[in-house]
Amino acid sequence: MKASEAPTIQHPNWNQYRNRIIAAIADVEVMMQQLGKGINSEVLTEEVAERLMMEIDTPEAYEALLKLVRATRAIAREGLRMTREEQGGQYALLLV
Repeated sequence: MKASEAPTIQHPNWNQYRNRIIAAIADVEVMMQQLGKGINSEVLTEEVAERLMMEIDTPEAYEALLKLVRATRAIAREGLRMTREEQGGQYALLLV
């Protein structure tokens, strides 16, 4: 999929797309935590695109994805926090 063809908020598949973005962010965040490293929004955006096999084909598409990553990063982090609490401080990462 090309980033320029990603669903927008008016699209029927928007929620599914947004949830995939959040899951990819959480994946990258866990990996970075396990490595003891931080990641900025720009690199995170590129990692998310890679995990979703999305080609960032235009500057506008990159900016739209970057904005979505920034807007949903807190949601992903909160999901990770809740998972850690439910699992007694543990979060299992399946490396593929």
